[in-house]
Amino acid sequence: MIAALCRLRAERSGTALVEFALVLPVALTLYYGTLQLQDAIACNRKVTIATRALADLVAQNLTGDTTAAAVDGVLGASTQVLAPYPAGPATMRVTQVMTDAANRTTVQWSRARGGLPLAKGTQMTIPVQMRIPGTYFLLSEVTYGYTPPVFFGDLAVVRLADSLYMLPRNSAKIDCGDC
Repeated sequence: MIAALCRLRAERSGTALVEFALVLPVALTLYYGTLQLQDAIACNRKVTIATRALADLVAQNLTGDTTAAAVDGVLGASTQVLAPYPAGPATMRVTQVMTDAANRTTVQWSRARGGLPLAKGTQMTIPVQMRIPGTYFLLSEVTYGYTPPVFFGDLAVVRLADSLYMLPRNSAKIDCGDC
């Protein structure tokens, strides 16, 4: 019996197969986990780019006047940046805020797609360095309900979000009479 155990211990022909069977689940978990992480990072980057595109397109206004329809068109165009991810889980909002002489920052107008705009006159908190009396900023906000590809079962939706303040480029402010 001892001789048989010694021969079994010396036998190496199935070792690679056993090691492969032990390593394969770990290797696959790492591989598919990396794929999910990469996809989430790519989607987060798309949210950041959409936030920038939304603010930039509104800020390029040449006349200092816009309409709700024009802003809605920009909101719709900004969803194209999210491709290949579906635009359905995205909420986008662009808001113009102004700081008055008392250093209170309030909403001048706001438009949204997939969510609610902010009410005119709502007080906002902005960074202290940006609280310059008489200054107008555009605030672009995008949130996205990212659902990871299903490799490990049913995963929860991850909320990705970004926001950006930008000055109007061609005027001190952008008026929107029907926003």
